[in-house]
Amino acid sequence: MKAESASLPPVRDIVLIGGGHAHVQVLKSFGMHPLPGVRLTIVSSAYDSPYSGMLPGCVAGLYTSAEIHINLTALARFAGARFIQADVHGLNLESNEITFSGRPSLSYDLVSLNTGALPQSPDENLVVVKPISRFLPKWEEAKARLVALGSAHVVVVGAGASGVELALAIRSVLSDVRISLVGSELLPGAPHRACRLIVRALTMRNIEYVRAEVASVENTSDGQHVLRLEPGKEILADEAFWVTGVQAPLWIKESGLDVDDAGFIRVNRNLQSVSHDDVFAAGDIVCLEGQGRPKSGVYAVRAGPYLSENLRRQVLQRPLKTYRAQRRHLTLIGLGDGRALATRGQWTSSGRMWWRLKDWIDRRFIRLFNALPNMPSNNRKVPDAFKADLPDQEMRCGGCGAKLAAEPLLRVLARLPVQKHPELVVGIGDDAAQMITASGSQLLTIDGFRAMVDDPYLFGRIVTHHSLNDIFAMGAVPVAVMTLVTIPLMAERMMEEDLYQLMRGVVDVLAQHKAVLVGGHSTEGLELSLGLSVTARAPDKVLTKQGARPGDQLILTKPLGTGVVLAGAMNGKATAGAMDDVVTGLDQSNARAAEILVACGANALTDITGFGLIGHLSEVLRASNVGVVLEKDDIPTYQEALAMIGVVQSSLQGANELAFGDYTLRGRQSLADPKLRILADPQTSGGLLGSMPEQGVAMSLAELSSAGYRPAVIGTVTEDGYEIR
Repeated sequence: MKAESASLPPVRDIVLIGGGHAHVQVLKSFGMHPLPGVRLTIVSSAYDSPYSGMLPGCVAGLYTSAEIHINLTALARFAGARFIQADVHGLNLESNEITFSGRPSLSYDLVSLNTGALPQSPDENLVVVKPISRFLPKWEEAKARLVALGSAHVVVVGAGASGVELALAIRSVLSDVRISLVGSELLPGAPHRACRLIVRALTMRNIEYVRAEVASVENTSDGQHVLRLEPGKEILADEAFWVTGVQAPLWIKESGLDVDDAGFIRVNRNLQSVSHDDVFAAGDIVCLEGQGRPKSGVYAVRAGPYLSENLRRQVLQRPLKTYRAQRRHLTLIGLGDGRALATRGQWTSSGRMWWRLKDWIDRRFIRLFNALPNMPSNNRKVPDAFKADLPDQEMRCGGCGAKLAAEPLLRVLARLPVQKHPELVVGIGDDAAQMITASGSQLLTIDGFRAMVDDPYLFGRIVTHHSLNDIFAMGAVPVAVMTLVTIPLMAERMMEEDLYQLMRGVVDVLAQHKAVLVGGHSTEGLELSLGLSVTARAPDKVLTKQGARPGDQLILTKPLGTGVVLAGAMNGKATAGAMDDVVTGLDQSNARAAEILVACGANALTDITGFGLIGHLSEVLRASNVGVVLEKDDIPTYQEALAMIGVVQSSLQGANELAFGDYTLRGRQSLADPKLRILADPQTSGGLLGSMPEQGVAMSLAELSSAGYRPAVIGTVTEDGYEIR
């Protein structure tokens, strides 16, 4: 559950780059003990953070991928922090900005880096173990190839603890392949007895240790790797995994921070850059001045509390706390057979008890950041007389999940005077209004909502895509846009920065569609929100919801499920894969899809938004005076949306499901079926729904797929009757 918001408006920005072992502790610390006046932001290339110590166990099949990852979006929400998914390209230390490719820079008062180091692989065709989020899919592909080959040779380059564990883990799942472990030294710095025990374990598991360094790599035409070793040997590998020779990202050195010869940030005993007081860092990415240590996640874990405390103290201008990296620590190396090797200093032991301890420690670390406590709320008790009228959910959705339900909206419109004007051709009820004046035909529409993502730039892009969809659904071309923006109260420079990020997202999407921002209005409020009024140039033939004909096929251009996945993210239940899938769809324009559907002869077109597929389809059917047979099993959904809809739901889900009363459910169907419920899921920046004559279907599907959409034929328009099969 999200930490209780502080009443003091934010006046300082602390930005965390990377979701490493130290930063997850910073996030939890701020969630448990918020610092009034401080806004925390986490910037990460992924929505989750792997625990490196559990990777070999995952490779061996002892853990699932989900079990070794910390859900960063849920942790950020608990901390009251913004989460921004992006790849950092640099730091501008003079202007206190984090730079990216393809999006505006982000300002900070304090910045902390905990990104981890990267392997120094000599060849891009080798599989590097870090970052782990990219390694795991490659491992699954490699494992499938090796199984298909049967007799194959696997080489693990790097004979430190990570390489040893990986080689032993691979043996646990691939019993028939030949495995070689290559490295100039086995377990550098470990006691002699530990090395002997590891040699014995490798020998028992039929893993060859080759004492050598890899000088170069060549790739054969059939996908094998020739590893040339020092001195003068070579190994032919079907798969090669690189687990040695780490380096810092190049952008760190290029930023102007003081770094060591290998490019790692030099930090003092306060985990503070020796060259820039407003930059902190921890983990493999740092060089600890006066405390030289090997690269190991254990130091990032121990540094976490000190980093969190010093970020607080620095922003409050208080003396910093000294971090002393331990000289000796317990190292546990899994042997892949239910045992582990334990070392501390020169002491060494091995056995099953050490594996049980390692497993307990690793699982406990993940649990600390995934099983988050419920923080106390300051909400007053609601009188019993009021409870029946309370909304059914405390945590309300953003995006289209925050729309008013269809029924109260229709009742309000029915109570208003009928809106007529001699220049009005199409009014309330369609995707956009059409006005014909002396200068020609124009379309007008307005849309918007409060934020459903933390990133203001991404939010601006999503709302713009969403608002333009009404125009595309009528076959028109957007020309001009006006905005209405609400920015939460903060320090003036922070409000200015958020407004810039938001508006940059808007104008970047408008530029993509050759439309322009012509004005708007801004106001201060409790939450970030954005509305867009769009004016468009009408085509010769304006598509409306009234054109569907019996015999038409219904084509959907995007999957369903944005509402439930975003609701899941609010509740800490959306996985990284689900969020990646949904955000890709949210940030995808429907302009090309509309062009294709119109060119292939669509009779009617609409976009799927807040009332869900079932609600917007009903609007088309009523307007066209036709029926439908809807094939629910043919409807595409975003990753994990069906599984999630049984666990969480968006705020609008219940109201949207009332539309099922108009439909006949064929066969033994229940409204508890996720495949039915997803039809009522409110979509933000959803796909287009086209009613297409059969002769145009094949071409439209082919062109939509080629353009990067995920189209599907989901039903047939009939003379009458609403059926779901």
